[in-house]
Amino acid sequence: MATFLFIVNPKAARGKAARVSENLRDQCRNLNLDFDMVFTENPRHATELAAQGTEKFDTIVVVGGDGTVNEVVNGVVGTSANFGIIPVGSGNDFVRVLGIPLSTKDALDNLCAGNTRKVDLALAGTRYFNNGLGIGFDAWVVQESLSIKYLRGNIIYLTAVLKTVYKYKSPRVRLTYNDVIRDEKLFMITVGNGTSLGGGFKLTPNAVVDDGLLDLNIISDLTKLKVFRNLIGVYSGNHIHLPEVTTDRTTDLVIESDEEFAAHVDGELLGLDLRKLEVHIVPKALKVIVPKMA
Repeated sequence: MATFLFIVNPKAARGKAARVSENLRDQCRNLNLDFDMVFTENPRHATELAAQGTEKFDTIVVVGGDGTVNEVVNGVVGTSANFGIIPVGSGNDFVRVLGIPLSTKDALDNLCAGNTRKVDLALAGTRYFNNGLGIGFDAWVVQESLSIKYLRGNIIYLTAVLKTVYKYKSPRVRLTYNDVIRDEKLFMITVGNGTSLGGGFKLTPNAVVDDGLLDLNIISDLTKLKVFRNLIGVYSGNHIHLPEVTTDRTTDLVIESDEEFAAHVDGELLGLDLRKLEVHIVPKALKVIVPKMA
């Protein structure tokens, strides 16, 4: 019989995950599951709990959003444990690309079915990410979103975008991938394993989570007017046809700069003052429980 460890981030979705966990516990008991439930207490605690849990449980399950998913991935990677998700977040970008249900009951039914799919991860410095890496504007949007306490859902990210665009200055970076070297001011670089970030912004709309490649979306320095004109297009992925946008695929890349740049993975800040970051694909590194048609 499968055993499950549910790792709950009680602060996810402005406290929704804590409320969901109460009902989830009852549902697990009604299904006679062999499970335990633990709660995170501080940043990166989920990674520690996940690593410990792989020694006792077959499946480690996140109850939270994209950031908590990333933390648990970093605790599960390199082990034989299955990885499951009960989505309770503002964006839920990774679960959407995998077809995992957004309702708690349906997501739990999916876990019980136990169908798995091996997906790629990527390593940015020493941190794994499952969905996407953002460098430049995107990372400063994440920083801005941390100060927004009065909104819920995708509107948080959109509000942060609008606040960030007025004060952001594109850094000059050296970007190396495949046989390409670019040395210029770049508005934003997205490295996608999944298709979207920020709750539906399809920055790498053609990415596939198990193709052994990372999708690149490189945007040259933009005026504020062009940012506003093309913001809606990012939701559909149509921005990739703009002349300022370059797309490509690679297994490795290096970002360097003589000035500081900001980066995030899956909505979790890596730093605001980086000078160099190396990124590598790690094929089929995570075994996720997904619906059979995903």
